[in-house]
Amino acid sequence: MDEQAPDQQPVNTSVGQVPMDRLRSIFDGMFDGVWLVASSGRTTYANGAMAGLLGSTPDDMRGRPITDFLDEALWLEVKGFLARQRNQAGERMELRLRRADGSDLFGIVAGSPITTDEGVFVGTMLNVSDVTGKRSMDAQVIQTQRLEAIGQFAGGIVHDFNNLLTSIQGYAELARDALPEGDPIREDLDQVLASAGRASAITRKLLAFTHRQILLPVDIDPAQVIADLVPMLRPLMGDVEVEVEVEAEHGWIRVDPTQLEQVMVNLAVNAHDAMPTGGTMTIAVHDLKSIDPDRPDPDLNAGPFVRISVSDTGVGMDEATRARIFDPFYTTKGMGKGTGLGLSTVFGIVAQSGGQIQVETSPGAGTTFHVDLPRLGTALSPCPQPPAEVTPRRSGVVLVVEDDPAVREFARRSLEATGYTVLTAAEGDEALRASEGRSETIDVLLTDVAMPGVHGPELAARICAQRPCIGVVFMSGYADDLGPGNELSASSEILPKPFNVDALNRAVGRALDASGGGDR
Repeated sequence: MDEQAPDQQPVNTSVGQVPMDRLRSIFDGMFDGVWLVASSGRTTYANGAMAGLLGSTPDDMRGRPITDFLDEALWLEVKGFLARQRNQAGERMELRLRRADGSDLFGIVAGSPITTDEGVFVGTMLNVSDVTGKRSMDAQVIQTQRLEAIGQFAGGIVHDFNNLLTSIQGYAELARDALPEGDPIREDLDQVLASAGRASAITRKLLAFTHRQILLPVDIDPAQVIADLVPMLRPLMGDVEVEVEVEAEHGWIRVDPTQLEQVMVNLAVNAHDAMPTGGTMTIAVHDLKSIDPDRPDPDLNAGPFVRISVSDTGVGMDEATRARIFDPFYTTKGMGKGTGLGLSTVFGIVAQSGGQIQVETSPGAGTTFHVDLPRLGTALSPCPQPPAEVTPRRSGVVLVVEDDPAVREFARRSLEATGYTVLTAAEGDEALRASEGRSETIDVLLTDVAMPGVHGPELAARICAQRPCIGVVFMSGYADDLGPGNELSASSEILPKPFNVDALNRAVGRALDASGGGDR
C-alpha cells in the first residue's frame, strides 16, 4: 500500500509533516533539484530545476521509474538508500545520473522521508545539487597530479639515459669514422647509430610529454610553418585530402618552430590513422580573443590566442578513449604499430609553449584538435637563419666539464680531432682550479648544467668573471636543469643531449666565433 499512495494522492502526502500543497510553489522556485520518489522507485514529482538538470520536463518525469535516469548497476545502491529513509532522514550520497542526451550528471543527493498525514512512509524526497563541474575539475587536478608524477619519474630516467645515448652514439660515430670506406663493420655501426637515433627520438617525446624538453622559441607566423609543411605531408596522407584554411588577419606566436612542426606532424598522422578508407583533413588557423573561462587549465592566460585546428572526417572517439588519448604509451593501434607517445608529445609541447589543446570528437563524426597558443601583438624577430657551416679544422682551447666520464671522454676526443686543445674536469671545483691555474687563454667553456657541487650556470658565472671573453656552451638533456623559464644567459649556446660529433663541433664553433676567439 505504501507504494501506491504517492501516485494516487500526491497532494495528501507530506514532507516532515508539512503538506505538499504548501510546498509545491516553494519547490518550483528552487535552483536545486527536488525529486519525489515513491518507495516503488517511481517518480511522483520533479520540480523544473530537477527536470532541467536531467534534460527533461516535470511532466515527462512524472510516473517514470528512477532507473530511467541512472545505470542499472547503481540501482541496488540507490534502492538501499531509498529504503533507509523509512527510519532516518538527512542521509547524503553522491549519485551519477544519466541525462536525456546520454551524458552524466553527478549530484550530491540528500534524502528526506515522505509520509502520509497518518505518518505512514510512502517515499523519499531527494534534494539534488549538481556537482558535475566540480567533479570534472577535481578529476583534472588528479589527472594533472598523476601526469606530473609520471613526468618526474620519466624525466629522471631520461636525464640519465641521455648521457648513455650520448656515449653510445658518440663512440659508435668515432669508431665508424675511423674505418675505411667499404669496411663491413661500418654498416654494423650505422645500424647502431640508427638505433641510437630512434632511442633519442623516444627520449625527446618523453621530455616533451613531461614539459621538460629544451625549447628554442622564436617569433613566427604559424601559417607560414604550415604552408612549408603541407607539401611534405600530402604524399604521406595517401587517400586523405589535405585542405588549409587560414584567416587573412591572424597573429604571430612565439614557439620553437621545430616543435610546432612535430605537433602538426603528429596530429596529421593521428588524422590519417582515423581515416583508413580515406577522407579529408583540414588545417585551420585563426585568432581567438579568449578561451572558455572553464578551460581545463585555470592558470592559463585568458588570451588572446592563435588557434590552429586539425580536423578529420574519420571514425571519431568515444568518451573513454578521448579521456586517455594524452596518456603516455596509450594507443588504440595494434601491437607493434605505435609507441603511444604521439599525442602525449603534442600535449607536452603545447603546454610547455604556454598553450593548451582541446578535443572535439564523437564516434562516427570525426575529430578536431584545437591547439591554442598565446598570440603576439606584432612580430618581434624573424626565424633565425641556419647557422653557417663550421670550418672542419679549428684551433682554440676548450675546457670540458662533465661528471659523466664516458661523455667527457667522447667530447674530448671529438674536439681534439677537430683541432682544439682540450682541458677536462669532472666537476665544478676542479674546473675552477684549472682556470685559476692557467695563465694562457681558454676560449670556450663546455659544461654540463647539472653536476655535483658547483652547477654549470654558477661555474660559468665564476669563470666568466675571471675570463670575460670566454665563450660558453651548456650541455643538458633536461629542461629542469636550466632553472626557471628554462633559460640561461642569452649569449650562451645550449647543446641538448644526446648529441653527436657534428652538433658538438657546431655549438663550440659558434661559441668560439661569438667570443672573438679562433685562429688568433
